[in-house]
Amino acid sequence: MASMTAPKDKTTDEYGIERVSKDEPGKIDELRDRWPWFDHVMRMQERFGQMGGTQYAAGITYFSVLSMFPILMLLFAGVAFALVKNPEALQWVRDEVDRAVSGNMGDSINKIIDTAIQQRGAIAGIGGVTALWSGTSWMNHLRYGASKMWKVDPLDGNFVVRKIWDLLGLVCLLVALVVAFGITAAGSSGLTVHLLKLLGLSDVPGIDVITSVVAVVVGLIANYLVFLWLMMYLPRTRVPLKSAAKGAVLGAVAFEIFKQLGSLFFSNALQNPAGATFGPIIGLMVLFYFIWMIVMYCSAFTATTERALKQADVPAPEPAVITVRRDIDDTAATSRKAGLIGTGAAIGAAVVGMTGILRRKR
Repeated sequence: MASMTAPKDKTTDEYGIERVSKDEPGKIDELRDRWPWFDHVMRMQERFGQMGGTQYAAGITYFSVLSMFPILMLLFAGVAFALVKNPEALQWVRDEVDRAVSGNMGDSINKIIDTAIQQRGAIAGIGGVTALWSGTSWMNHLRYGASKMWKVDPLDGNFVVRKIWDLLGLVCLLVALVVAFGITAAGSSGLTVHLLKLLGLSDVPGIDVITSVVAVVVGLIANYLVFLWLMMYLPRTRVPLKSAAKGAVLGAVAFEIFKQLGSLFFSNALQNPAGATFGPIIGLMVLFYFIWMIVMYCSAFTATTERALKQADVPAPEPAVITVRRDIDDTAATSRKAGLIGTGAAIGAAVVGMTGILRRKR
């Protein structure tokens, strides 16, 4: 039995003929048409996925952790130079080590401190050279990933000029991260309680809630300034200020949420021996990974604003190569060859016959 289908009323005209129509949009497409902000979020996700944002975040994390050790060596050498000129501060550090760590471990740490002070010049030299190399590589890869979110060439420009800007950016980035995390650490530590006691405000009703809210607000402002600078500086192209401001708002909120959760993680993870042993390096890797994920998402968000899309340079497509191909019918060619051979044979036979007749007449 043959199956029968009925035309759709929506696409049938007054003559009863079903006309061709576009497919009905899905639920996601309807939401994108209805809410411009949701369409922007989807554009961000599409750009992040197409350009490999997750892979860039993981690669930048590797270079971030690699750069931390020579930078810490450089800072440690700086502290050693300061302590050697201040014997009282050096003795205070040793006393604090003995108080915090007893037994052979404390003696080993003090020996390390003494060795570092004695070899501070070598540590500073090695740490400075390796920090310069690994730090600029770190910043170069960070700018590479952000530029890819904008679909621009990350290697455009002079090599030496790029490295100088990468070095300046590295210094600014380290200062920005210290300030951002320092504000959160100060707000969640006992420093605020001590300051309230000094100001005589510790007995004010609800002062704890007020200080927590103020700390979060100050942290958001600091985060916003940091991400505004990152959104403007990282891509190797001109970034509209309004687009960067929108991406900075998203980054400030996401970064503050992550900092609050991260402070809880580190405070709980370092309380047990296993966490104290392996927690710092693992926590550092997780910390950097999520930071760069936020940066890559914010870069994709900034690059997909309407203003940024209008200014984007769309590269010209590759030139089209038109190849004219002529189909050859092998059967026809074979027939023509056979005809020519037959004609040649007939002509040859005729010539031979005429030659024989002429000879007989002679």
